[in-house]
Amino acid sequence: MKFEFGLVATLFLPVLIVAAMFAAEPPKAAVQFEGKETLLRPEGYREWVFVGSSLGLRYDEGKEQPGQLEYKNVYIDPAAYRAYKETGVFPEGTVLVLETATGEEKKEPDLRGSFQKEFSGLSAAVKDKDRFPDGWAYFSFADGPGKLKDKARPAKTAACYDCHRQKGAEDNVFTQYYPVLNAARRK
Repeated sequence: MKFEFGLVATLFLPVLIVAAMFAAEPPKAAVQFEGKETLLRPEGYREWVFVGSSLGLRYDEGKEQPGQLEYKNVYIDPAAYRAYKETGVFPEGTVLVLETATGEEKKEPDLRGSFQKEFSGLSAAVKDKDRFPDGWAYFSFADGPGKLKDKARPAKTAACYDCHRQKGAEDNVFTQYYPVLNAARRK
């Protein structure tokens, strides 16, 4: 059997070209902006690195339903997580997403505890000193119970930034509540 290089090249060249096109495509940024400060709702964040969850942790005292269980799930974009893991510093462009879910208690014989029931809110924190003079900006996509907006403007400094700056363990981030980030930084 005679090997025909020309035939093999003809058959596989289109496959190699298509593969090279996809490999050369730059990765999509974790977030997209409309104009300078309007953040479009992040897509695919549930596929990012899950850094932690809290139950009942409240950011504001005047909550309408103080007895309601509320879960907060936090995700970080994969590129920022890798950089943080390598350097111990959140790089420019870091995006953290906070997804809120209502909770419910299960009280049956031999089955007790709480679980997440429905998603109720979404917020994001973005580190970008070129866009935001304070370095970080915070966005809420909540548009009523269980409804989300497609885009958001930065929250007022007193609403989120001041608390994160004062109480976040590292660079405006509450790393004290995220064991995944603490474990990554120690390496």
